[in-house]
Amino acid sequence: PLIKAKYAQTNSSDPLSIGEVSSVTGSAQTKRLDGSVLELSSGDPVFQGDTISVDQSGAVGLVFLDKSTLSLSEGGKMVLDELVYDPSTGNGSMAVDMVEGAFSFVSGEIAKTGPGSMEITTPVATVGIRGTTVAGRAAIEGNENSFTLLQDTDGSVGEISISNEGGTQILGQVGATTSLTSFSIAPPPPI
Repeated sequence: PLIKAKYAQTNSSDPLSIGEVSSVTGSAQTKRLDGSVLELSSGDPVFQGDTISVDQSGAVGLVFLDKSTLSLSEGGKMVLDELVYDPSTGNGSMAVDMVEGAFSFVSGEIAKTGPGSMEITTPVATVGIRGTTVAGRAAIEGNENSFTLLQDTDGSVGEISISNEGGTQILGQVGATTSLTSFSIAPPPPI
């Protein structure tokens, strides 16, 4: 911003919601781009740029416009970087910055449009979601970050790519898990 606490606005006076809160356990908050902090409840809208955090015993579930779902727990924190979605074609892109905490993600329509359309970034890796379900834990550099590929509810299995400065590892089998602690060390083969 050119002037502190002043931001450029879109032509619309109200920002559009990219999803909503589907469930809350314990305490969950969002910090909006305008700096306001709100306690989250089921049914509350979430917006691009929101920073969502939960307390140590809390959890929050979100449902996005493309029917993707994301859950965050155990003192977790994430930033909803981007969601662009055209419901008439199913095309779009989604990016979430998972700062810390345990999470699970079930991809929706956007992941079906291409390998680079949906990403979750953690402090040590970027997870490319290719139409599937993933669970993981994000943590700061030097602490364990783990990622596990899960079976979808319809029985299918997608694929996730774990990439960082050291290289890329593809997980394509149910239960495949990889753990890493540094952005500069390649993700190890899955176990």
